[in-house]
Amino acid sequence: MRLGIHMPLKGGFVPNTARAKEIGCEAIQIFAGNPTGWTMGKIEAREMEKRLAALKEHDLRPLVVHSAYLINLASTNEDFYEKSRQLLAATMGRAALYRSPYVVLHTGNHGGRGVTQGITRIIETIDADRGKWPPGVMLLLENTAGSGTALGSRLEELAEILHAFPDGSLGICIDTAHAWGAGYDLGSAAATERFLEQVHKLIGLEHLHMLHLNDSKAALGSRVDRHDHIGRGAIGLECFRVLLNQKWPAEMPLILETPEIGTDWDRQNLETLRKLSAGRFH
Repeated sequence: MRLGIHMPLKGGFVPNTARAKEIGCEAIQIFAGNPTGWTMGKIEAREMEKRLAALKEHDLRPLVVHSAYLINLASTNEDFYEKSRQLLAATMGRAALYRSPYVVLHTGNHGGRGVTQGITRIIETIDADRGKWPPGVMLLLENTAGSGTALGSRLEELAEILHAFPDGSLGICIDTAHAWGAGYDLGSAAATERFLEQVHKLIGLEHLHMLHLNDSKAALGSRVDRHDHIGRGAIGLECFRVLLNQKWPAEMPLILETPEIGTDWDRQNLETLRKLSAGRFH
């Protein structure tokens, strides 16, 4: 496994990679563009070369791209739906330029249409569009806290989409704060082990390619997505101790999305994870 943070882009990509290395990152996650906008700014070839060189220099791998929050592959609004398809395709293309193996996606909201119809539309959309995406970039479906009509809060929903593509072209990213908000108890070592057993039974741990490690300010089952620093929220430390001591693949990214990114909290949260992984935090 490789620990890292969601790296802010403010301040410049290359300087921020140096900072990420300095605080102990082994992997990073970024937004390909404005996370709340429909377009991504252009990157000149020379600039991309500099970014790739910085990633190599600081041995930051993998770089994971998180898609914009606007994307909704289950939208009932046709204009919004088409924009979502186009933006996801552009994000996959940008990830390929970064030589990123993964794009993380919040699957979307059914908007009152119902879970079954929402999931069906997501599957049909991915099936129609994936042939246009660049090879070598896998789409990872991220679980949600389940607010409103959000899809993907239940493992069964993620499994239905994933298993519609038995060729292994899709994967899963599990966010601990989202799972907690959705009602999955992670408040003890035993509860976290039970959760992993559910993931294995319903999804298959071989399809879990990434973890977002976040504590939560929200109550269990509140369907609220509010991240907190590791060990300072409602989940507590034991969940992360268990997750960090699984036999994950060597290159699997475990990424922090804790509050106040770009501050010294990044260093503190990474240090907490390293201590938990080494069994030095009691």
